[in-house]
Amino acid sequence: MPATSHPPRLLSRRLPCVRRWVARALVAITAVAAAQATAFTYEGYLLAVRAELQQRMDARFGSKAGPRMAELAESLNTAGHIAEEALRVERINQIANRARYVTDPVLWKSEDYWATPVEFAAVAAGDCEDYALTKYFALRELGMPADKLRITYVRLLREGRLENHMVLAYYPEPGAEPWVMDNLEKRFMPAAERPDLTPVYSFNDDRVWKVQGGGDRELGSPQQLRKWRELLDRVRAEVK
Repeated sequence: MPATSHPPRLLSRRLPCVRRWVARALVAITAVAAAQATAFTYEGYLLAVRAELQQRMDARFGSKAGPRMAELAESLNTAGHIAEEALRVERINQIANRARYVTDPVLWKSEDYWATPVEFAAVAAGDCEDYALTKYFALRELGMPADKLRITYVRLLREGRLENHMVLAYYPEPGAEPWVMDNLEKRFMPAAERPDLTPVYSFNDDRVWKVQGGGDRELGSPQQLRKWRELLDRVRAEVK
């Protein structure tokens, strides 16, 4: 892993800003716990080339969809053989970032659509959450434990303006400074070198956290996130 001259700082140490679209994503978090869905099995999802699913994606998106899925699967499988974990994570970041950035209204005719990683692969395009989710699914399928990864909502300071954004944070060790996997910043960098990002919420397969000064506050299960539940439902439908 590249060295950094900055002192380690947790991504969660920066104060959060409230974001409207984050609030929408978390609207289902209430005092009443949501019912737990069956855990998703990542094995054989992105890294396996299934002819029937390729045919369905070809029917939806055109004849290039299937070959794109196969190309992504081959690239991810190759990356999975990289022995050093940090280099493997960096390579996954690079592979996913090859896709074109296209906003949801343009690509999906929706204000906020979380594409499945297969949809992302089939069209080779998406917006910030699609990159982050595909990287998460790929790393989980390659055997990365959930506690090393957090899908993270952030406020991005760019050209003097704050924008809504999503990245994937990778934690080399428990409590370590995370490294940021970002589609806008191609370099794989520690959080301390990304002062342009202010985290708000994060989640993985196990938990949801609200980022606040002094440490993250657990909010419960990710099954309380409506967008996450809907995404997993569509992924399960793809693999039936």
